[in-house]
Amino acid sequence: MRCQRPSRPTGVTILAVLAILIGIVGALGGIAIMGLSALVGVSGVLGSAGGFFAGLGLLLGGIVLVFSLIWFATGVGFLHGKGWSWTLGMIFSVLSILFAIGAAALGSTSGIVGIVIWFLMIYYLTRTRVKSFFGKGPGLGPPTYGPTTYTPTPAFSIPSSFTQQMTPSSLGTMPTLATTTPSTPQAMSSISAKFCTNCGATIIAGSTKCGSCGKLL
Repeated sequence: MRCQRPSRPTGVTILAVLAILIGIVGALGGIAIMGLSALVGVSGVLGSAGGFFAGLGLLLGGIVLVFSLIWFATGVGFLHGKGWSWTLGMIFSVLSILFAIGAAALGSTSGIVGIVIWFLMIYYLTRTRVKSFFGKGPGLGPPTYGPTTYTPTPAFSIPSSFTQQMTPSSLGTMPTLATTTPSTPQAMSSISAKFCTNCGATIIAGSTKCGSCGKLL
């Protein structure tokens, strides 16, 4: 199950446009610095110091150009919700805050403004919906389900050996319980109790006279 990525927030679109503009302007500025530095070094206007300033200008222009290209790439990544662009935005925001703090320490008012702006950018990029758009947090949309394959439960089959018709002949002859029934009056009399017809006393089985009154049976 995957959580659907939310639509691009308006603030991210604004930041993306600003980052792209910063990248374009910065790249043009870096190229201009490098070009002017090269002209100063070639013309020899500054004499022996021209080579030093030319090299310094080329280094500074190169740094500006590299960072501007990274800002441009970050802006494009913002438009497409790339996770790496969110990471770059956070890194550059922290670095920008450090530079702004240094500028503010030197008494620059723009440094204080920069600190506020970059802190706001970090705060915005860490919001749940913004992080979700960049794939850095849980999705906020309804869950989407990938295609599933339904496998029907196999039907239970009875072996053919159990489907044969059960007949009395196949069951065989069932054993019967043999019982013995007394076939003679003597056997019947030995099983049932006897009583004397004279005194009513019980007569022991097999006796020929009453043990109480002595009457012959």
